[in-house]
Amino acid sequence: QLKNGEAIFEINKKDLGDGISGITVFDQFRHPVCERLVFKRPIDTLMIQLKTDFAIYDPRSQVVLNLHTENNSSIPMEGNYSLSVLMIDPLQQIPQENIFSFLYLASDLVGKVENPEYYFTNPNKIVDEALDNLLLTQGWRRFKWDDILNYKNPSFQYIPEIEGSILNGRVINKLSGLPVANASVFLSIPGADYALCSATSDGHGFIRFGFKDVFRRNVLVVQPGQLKDSNNRIDINGEFSDKFGSVKHYTFPFSKEYENILLDHSIGNQVENLYARDKKHQYKSYLSDTTAFYGQPDRRYNLDDYTRFQTMEEVMREFVEDIRVRREGNIFNFKVRNHLFGNYFEEDPLILLDGIPVRDATRIIELNPLKIKCIEVITHNYSLGSSVFEGIVNIKSYSGDIGITQIDPNAVVVEYEGLQLKREFYSPVYGNPDGADMHMPDFRNALYWRPLINTDINGNAQLRFYTSDLKGKFAAIIQGITKDGHPGKAITLFDVSESK
Repeated sequence: QLKNGEAIFEINKKDLGDGISGITVFDQFRHPVCERLVFKRPIDTLMIQLKTDFAIYDPRSQVVLNLHTENNSSIPMEGNYSLSVLMIDPLQQIPQENIFSFLYLASDLVGKVENPEYYFTNPNKIVDEALDNLLLTQGWRRFKWDDILNYKNPSFQYIPEIEGSILNGRVINKLSGLPVANASVFLSIPGADYALCSATSDGHGFIRFGFKDVFRRNVLVVQPGQLKDSNNRIDINGEFSDKFGSVKHYTFPFSKEYENILLDHSIGNQVENLYARDKKHQYKSYLSDTTAFYGQPDRRYNLDDYTRFQTMEEVMREFVEDIRVRREGNIFNFKVRNHLFGNYFEEDPLILLDGIPVRDATRIIELNPLKIKCIEVITHNYSLGSSVFEGIVNIKSYSGDIGITQIDPNAVVVEYEGLQLKREFYSPVYGNPDGADMHMPDFRNALYWRPLINTDINGNAQLRFYTSDLKGKFAAIIQGITKDGHPGKAITLFDVSESK
């Protein structure tokens, strides 16, 4: 209640979470009238110990890093951490921002915090006052109270791609130009390890495809799901956002005194690209799922197991007993045998050629059978999205790319930049005197980088790497987060010179 125009709210700091909390005062109509941010320094913090086996190393010698993590009560903590080891010079300094200052402070502020570490080390009245001014001038909130109080669900133009890549588009009627609702659409990724998925447009004609394990540059084929001619046109959105961020790029203050240092960096980079280019571009292999979307087929016909015929019509009639071939003039169609009842389905099956749906069975008959590897048949009803097919006929070629030559006129072919392969950080090993790298120049100023380090139940981990030919001061910087969400960071320094 207000007394003499004043009201006092008491909040126990123990009830607040570590870092920044937002406090808002509402009137009796639930309208926000005042708000501000408050800061609580974390009490239960993560202690990271990072130690090298020596303080000084020779060039091309091994460095052993010992890592130990525990909380304030000296209890070992398991966690996930990232490590980088780099040379310190006027052009390359230890970064001011880290996971600790970001999660507890910078993530709830607008703009760049020039020295976030200042607000955590040596807290006193002056630091607290500076921190309070920072919260008053750069605080913000990510939401509108009107939306929250009216129970308005948040809408996102780009949903997070947690399970794989997402491709958006829209189905438009070519005659009227209006969006088409409840239209089924196929998306195919042709090849030996093809992929096929389907989507149904919403009330505004929008479609969304989700697929995973698509790497590097690919060709996507999008076409209407109807097996007959369609008046629908499919427009696919660009895979990258066309909106630019509002982050301001600051001018690099290059001084004449840094000229020689910059030249050394440039020479080192050129030498590394010249002598270790192939080793710098090594990628980890990935295991792709080669199983078809329908799992194991009911019947599989490997054509090399049979006497080869000259035409696909002979192949389909003589070998594939689960498919009946019908011909009306120059038009062919397939009917799949219903394995459950022993008769043939009345509707046409879903026909695939290297993962691309083919509406006209005549295109399959016109193929050269010597280029076909196998034929797989699903002899029961199969549901794919909102579509139900009376069987599936899947023709696979040896090359895996014949299907791209039989694309339907209504299909849209899109070049798609898939996921980038995980690149392995190049770090030579000089333990073997006969190693191939011993006689190569090594001017690396970034000695080691490892993005994923897991400590054991005792909070320990050990890492090894080698120094380069460069001499100077180096910093090992590690940061990460425990299983229960406590962030932490640590830095240790060492020198590289001619003698220990």
